[in-house]
Amino acid sequence: MTTILAPVHGRINDLDSHLQVAVSQWGEVFGEATARMGAMFIGNKFFDDTEEPERDRKSIWHKKGSAAPGASTVEGRLATMDLMGIDRQLIFPQVVLAIPAWSDAPEAGLVLREYNDAVIRWTKAGKGRLRPTALLNMTTIAGAIAEAERVIDGGARAVFIQDGVAPGGFSPAAPECDPLWALLARHGVAVTFHIGGQQGFFGSDVWQNADLLKPGTFSTGEPVGPHMLATMHLSVQNYLTCMIFGGVFERHPGLRVGIIELGATWVGPFLDFLEHRMDISGRVRSALSRRPTQIFTDQIRVTPFFFEKTARQIERYGMPEIYAFSTDFPHPEGGTDPIGIMAADISPLGEKTLEGFFVGNAELLLAD
Repeated sequence: MTTILAPVHGRINDLDSHLQVAVSQWGEVFGEATARMGAMFIGNKFFDDTEEPERDRKSIWHKKGSAAPGASTVEGRLATMDLMGIDRQLIFPQVVLAIPAWSDAPEAGLVLREYNDAVIRWTKAGKGRLRPTALLNMTTIAGAIAEAERVIDGGARAVFIQDGVAPGGFSPAAPECDPLWALLARHGVAVTFHIGGQQGFFGSDVWQNADLLKPGTFSTGEPVGPHMLATMHLSVQNYLTCMIFGGVFERHPGLRVGIIELGATWVGPFLDFLEHRMDISGRVRSALSRRPTQIFTDQIRVTPFFFEKTARQIERYGMPEIYAFSTDFPHPEGGTDPIGIMAADISPLGEKTLEGFFVGNAELLLAD
C-alpha cells in the first residue's frame, strides 16, 4: 500500500502531473485540430486507454496512462488528489500534444489555442487547486505576449515554454524578451520548463542514434533513453545561465520559475560553478545585487525524481528551499510510492525540511 504521510496529508503540493486525455477523445475535449495531430496514437494503450479502474488507494498510484483515475476530468482529478493527500497540483500537457503546438505546422497555432482553452476551463473549475500550465509558442516574442495576455485574462496561473529554443531568436536576457518576463512577473504567473521542452538544443538528433543510447517505447520500456537521462538538464542550464548572469531575475524580482521533471542532482554543482564564474566576471559582479545561489533560492524551484538522493544534495550544497515534491501522475516515471520513498530520504533532515519539501517550497509557484 502506498504511504500516507500523516504530518502533511491533505496539504501536499505537487509540482508535476499531466492532463492525459485518451487521444481518441481529443476532438471532444480540445478540438478538431488537436485531434488530427493525435490521430497517430489512437489505439496505443498508454495514450488511448479508456478503461478506468475503480478509484482506490492502490489504483491511483498503480494505474498509469490515460485510464488512470482522474487523468482526464476535473472531478476525477480532484477526487484522486484527495486520496493522495494532495491539496494543489501543477498540471502539464502530454509532450505529444505540446510539441505540435510549438511547431511551425500549419495548425500549430490552433492546437495551442485549443489546448489553452482547456487550461482556462480546468483552472476555473479547479477551485484553486488545479494549476494547468498554458503553452506559449516562443517563435516570436509578440506572439508569446499576445497568447500570455489571453490566457492570463482567462485565469491561467502558469505557462510552459521551451528551454531548447531561443525565444523569438533572442537570448532570454536580451531586452527584446523583457516585456514578456515583465508581464508574467507582474501577474504572478509562474514560468515552467519541463522535460520535452529541450528539443532543438542540440541542433541534431543524431547524438542518441546508437543502440545503447536510443530510447525505447512506452510498451517496451525506457521511453526516456540513457542519452536523455544524462543530458536532459543541459538545455535548461543554458537557459538559466542566460537568465541569471544576463540580469533577468535582477530586473524582474517577481518572476518565478519552475524546473520540472528534469531531475535535481545537477543543481548544486551547477550553482557552485556559477558562483565561481561570477567571481571571475567583473561585469556580472557589478550588475547583480544577489549571488546565483540566492537568486535560485528566491525565485526558482526544482523537482527531484523520486529515485534521486535529495537529502544528500541538501547536506552537500544547502538550499533546502529549492526542492519540491512531485508525482508525475499519471506517468510511470513517478513510481508507485513517491511520497513514501521521498519522505524516507528527506525525513532524517528534520520536520522543517520535510514540511518545506512537501508543502512550503512549492508555494512560490502555486501562490494566488
